[in-house]
Amino acid sequence: MMNTGSFTRSLLSTAVAAGCILSMAEHAQAQPAAGPADRELVQRRCQFAYVLLWKKDFAGAEEQFRKTLQADPAMDDARVGLGLALERADKLDEAVAEFEKVKADTPHYAAAAAGRARVLVGKGQFKDALKLYDELKAKSALTDEYRLAYVEALAYDGRYEDALKEIVPLRQSPQVATEVAKIEGQILAWSGRSEEAIPKLEAALEKAPKDDTLRLDLARAYFLSRKHDDAIKTLDGLSEKAAKSSKTLMLRVDILVSDKKYDDALKLLDAAARENPDDTTPLLRHAEILSWTKQYDKSVEVYRKILERHPNDIVARSRLAEVLSWAGRFDEAAEEFRKALGESEK
Repeated sequence: MMNTGSFTRSLLSTAVAAGCILSMAEHAQAQPAAGPADRELVQRRCQFAYVLLWKKDFAGAEEQFRKTLQADPAMDDARVGLGLALERADKLDEAVAEFEKVKADTPHYAAAAAGRARVLVGKGQFKDALKLYDELKAKSALTDEYRLAYVEALAYDGRYEDALKEIVPLRQSPQVATEVAKIEGQILAWSGRSEEAIPKLEAALEKAPKDDTLRLDLARAYFLSRKHDDAIKTLDGLSEKAAKSSKTLMLRVDILVSDKKYDDALKLLDAAARENPDDTTPLLRHAEILSWTKQYDKSVEVYRKILERHPNDIVARSRLAEVLSWAGRFDEAAEEFRKALGESEK
């Protein structure tokens, strides 16, 4: 998956912080009892809160934003800042509650709505997030940064063609040019257009060689384009942590299986299973490869090993039943199918 969140949020917070100065005149009119010194103090506290936010002192930023809002509850730029601080501290429900307090007819509503949408995307609620972005689009309130996040949400929801259309206006934006090239390449790769994706992903990786997600997407695009040597070379450039990830393991296994190097694939999966015995993914793939190579009895052993630890794993149970049937062990296969269907008496 792409990760434009930090990019979008950094630009967003910069823009909102500027509002701490610009909005003071509006708030001064609404609060005639407050003197100039009081208003200046509120302004400085808001600016201080954003500095803490940029420093990633989220607790400190939250405290200062709350103090700012105690002095001026109508200060929407501080309200959005508080939402950002809560969001980055993973207090997502609290963040949404603050974003929702910003009214739709106010200047900071777009920032608040975009904040809510980001949280929804993080929770996998893409359609709800898209409603907010569509609302901003209808109001002509999609900045380049918000449109970039909109593209991301569309892609996560599987609406690849819509996402690619929304990218077009962003291609001329110097602020987001690097991110656009990266995201466009990733969307093309995810939608199966690997040949088109490769040059864009290559160009993006040149500018961000330490981006593991981008590198993995490029490696997969190479694999799908049958450029296996390029895929392996690209994977070799991953960080140590990313190289050990399940996604990387499975892609390496896919490459080996595609090259019919089954023994090498099984060795990789064995090593992964030993390193992380609670992860069933390598074992499931191990059993699959054994069944593909007609090593049915060995495949059955692996599936049974998985089910000893995870007896309610319906996927493993169903696949075990299939392999038993392929091996001609029909009575056992029938019993495993009954268990998968929840109809066994044993």
